[in-house]
Amino acid sequence: MFKEPNHNRADWRLLQNGAVNLFRQAAYLEEAKRELASLGYETIDLAFSDLDQFKSDLSIALKWEEQFGYAPWDGNLDALNDGLRWFSNEGPERVALCITRFHGLWRADKRIAHALLDMIESQSRDALLVGKHLIAMIQTNDANFHPEGLGGRSAQWNEREWLDAKRGL
Repeated sequence: MFKEPNHNRADWRLLQNGAVNLFRQAAYLEEAKRELASLGYETIDLAFSDLDQFKSDLSIALKWEEQFGYAPWDGNLDALNDGLRWFSNEGPERVALCITRFHGLWRADKRIAHALLDMIESQSRDALLVGKHLIAMIQTNDANFHPEGLGGRSAQWNEREWLDAKRGL
């Protein structure tokens, strides 16, 4: 919970326009992760390689077996939303969910990819209600990536790549 507004804190900047933040350059993502670590954030790193491996990795990250008694996550989106609720109930006080090569997930299954971002956005707001912080940092090589309608908001490019020119467009 933010006791006093501090617009220069990394987490404030990353949460002010929504919980889902896009990164193209890995260096900017790594810098944001270091800044969050200095504020006590736990980082959960996932890298997309293929859909089955991603489901397995996400299941481990969300402690699927402990939550539901089976693993891995089978692709059911209602179950995924329930699994993400873990962050606001039993998860760490401050967590950054970092997914690299998200463009691969988007190409493999746009429905799952969009639903995941939408649910993260919603669950982050719920986590804030109980004093917890959930931030998603999504790395994509697609400089034009703009998923719409996430938790009623659109994903925002990080402040260093906000301008199209900074993303090579």
